[in-house]
Amino acid sequence: MKKKFFFKQPSEKKILAYSGGFLLLILLGSLLNLGILTAFLSVFPLAYVFGAKGWRYCLPLVIIAGGILVLFASPTIIFWFGIHMIVAYMVYKTIILRRSKMLLTAATSVVIFTGLALYIFLSIKMGIITIDRTQILDFINSYVNSMVEMNQGVDKNMVLESFSSLQKSFPVTLFIMVFVYSLVLVHYTLSMLGREFVIIPVFPMFSRVMLSQKSGYAYIVVTLITFLIEMEAGGNTYSFWNILFQNITGVLSLAFILNGLFTAFFFIEEKTKSNIVKPVVFVLMLIFSPIFELLGFIDCVFKIREGYIIIKKGR
Repeated sequence: MKKKFFFKQPSEKKILAYSGGFLLLILLGSLLNLGILTAFLSVFPLAYVFGAKGWRYCLPLVIIAGGILVLFASPTIIFWFGIHMIVAYMVYKTIILRRSKMLLTAATSVVIFTGLALYIFLSIKMGIITIDRTQILDFINSYVNSMVEMNQGVDKNMVLESFSSLQKSFPVTLFIMVFVYSLVLVHYTLSMLGREFVIIPVFPMFSRVMLSQKSGYAYIVVTLITFLIEMEAGGNTYSFWNILFQNITGVLSLAFILNGLFTAFFFIEEKTKSNIVKPVVFVLMLIFSPIFELLGFIDCVFKIREGYIIIKKGR
């Protein structure tokens, strides 16, 4: 069972049908300029064929798909399909190696985010994407002025500061969007594979998901480095290292907020069977995120949930 992909081996006709479906999605995405949608849908059939036939069959299939993309697709469409082909292979390997669904989601987020960052960087360098700083600043100023004119009670400096914060935290915001997209993509793909008698991984209960102590120590180190860089930068808040470590801190903060939420879920499950409490706690997390971040950090470093389980077993 360790290297098995299917509960029930598929027929050759079904493998051919999914191979044709994958190529059809490639062709439709290229001709109709529907890159994200068709790339999203293509992960399932390609992962299915990977599981059924492996690389010997899939390599020619991927080469044919690449030929179609080169002939008919734009660079953006090629990028999206290329990233999603990698994700399809990751889904296949996750099932073969019996890894968790959460690990697959996290890995998919990192691959898509990294690929997107590299694509944007190369596009700017090659001149495919042009960024005119003056036009951007003019747009921001005109937008801020219109807001101030519509609402006299709005402080112009505060609005400009919000744009400044958004600019610096944009990578974190983008990563969160990519993570949500990856979550939907992985869930859809595994759900479809499950209908075809594939041995799919499942999510663990959120209350049992924990960050390691190393994450807590890393958070302390990164926070200290960020603080020192901000002191050194002084008024230059747009320095590369300042923005980089601010965004790393933002991603880690999000992880600890979720860890705090999962810690709260754990004790809710231990104390009550009500299904109403968790949605309420989730809303509270959105409002009082710093409290949940602190709770998540304490649980990470001091292993509150593990300690509670040990004490409970001792009783």
